[in-house]
Amino acid sequence: MIKGKGNSWKRSAITQGIARFQNLLRHFSKEILIALVLAVVVAIAIEVYKSEAYKGNIAANRKATATILVHDKDGKLLGQGSGIFVNAAGLLVTNYHVVQVQGSDIGKTVAKLPSGAYYLVRGLVGLDKKSDVAVLQFDATETPAVKGLGDSDALLSGQRVIAIGCPLNQENSVSEGVIANPARKLSGLKFIQFTAPISPGSSGGGLFDTDGKAIGITSGTLRDENNTAQNLNLAIPINLIKDAFRGSSRRLREESPDYYYALAQLEEAKRNWDKAIEYYQKALSVDDKYADAYEGLGGVYYEKGEYALEVSNYEKAALIDPKNHDYLHYLGTAYEDIGEYDKADKEYSLALLIRPDDKDTLHDFAILSMSDGDCGQANRLISELKEVDSGLARKLEGLIRRVTCR
Repeated sequence: MIKGKGNSWKRSAITQGIARFQNLLRHFSKEILIALVLAVVVAIAIEVYKSEAYKGNIAANRKATATILVHDKDGKLLGQGSGIFVNAAGLLVTNYHVVQVQGSDIGKTVAKLPSGAYYLVRGLVGLDKKSDVAVLQFDATETPAVKGLGDSDALLSGQRVIAIGCPLNQENSVSEGVIANPARKLSGLKFIQFTAPISPGSSGGGLFDTDGKAIGITSGTLRDENNTAQNLNLAIPINLIKDAFRGSSRRLREESPDYYYALAQLEEAKRNWDKAIEYYQKALSVDDKYADAYEGLGGVYYEKGEYALEVSNYEKAALIDPKNHDYLHYLGTAYEDIGEYDKADKEYSLALLIRPDDKDTLHDFAILSMSDGDCGQANRLISELKEVDSGLARKLEGLIRRVTCR
């Protein structure tokens, strides 16, 4: 009996509680409905705001993402990459490997914006081959800039990210993904591993968080032996690069041969020959086997009309790297400058063994052969040139008709 009475009392208490809640709900139903509607409206407004801010951040960062055009000392386009302007005064960050490809002249590096504006590099802030970072000052005073620089040390796996770059010269390409590992260690260096797709030409572009802040510089993709791995992409943490802006990074300002070589190229672009020679020689004082510095000196001495020094420096470059086509080609032109035509013939032949379809070598070698009266060799070279550049070959065909053959 006692047990039954207790259960009845519990059921009665629950029933009364439900009744009181129903009465309360009826009494305040209007206020509750208004509160719920307001909550939904606020939630929608917040989402709309976040969505618009997100789209606005992407739009602003796309404007600040440049196509980097890399040229050789003669102005020939060698390659393309990406870069991001980090302030309105023309300061740009990209990868070392974007601006320092074989034969490139950093002093002729151009940044092209989606607006169509072009800027020529003016100075060097930081350069480091190991970390694959280049910080360049372009000749500009009013560039669009990214929304800000984030904190790459505070990133979390699974965090949403956006990559913006110029893959295969396709400007303003945007892709989304997440951070797979915020501190992936490879070869003693730390990278951000992420899943947003990137392609050749994306190197040097920006990796951004959803607030629009740059958290890294996209630098490459991991591949397996069969080239089947996908979206194993890497970015250089932005905190490493922020140190360069403050002048506190020894790595980006170390007195390396790469650093001095880049400074020399900048001076060479300004036709400050003596200053360029000074920097090339500083590069060689750090590393006397730095072949590119000898090649650079050869070019400067040619501009100064000091052909014996031109030859000696190209010889040193070719001795260090005898399989480098450019060194052999330039050495051939240098031998022509001092009248050593047999030696020039030999160097052109060696250069063509390495790069048989190089139009500049075919052209220069054909001219040399004509000047020697060797029309058989000249015609063979012109025939090969026709496969590469028919217009240039036709000009030489017109010239060879006026040559006396032996």
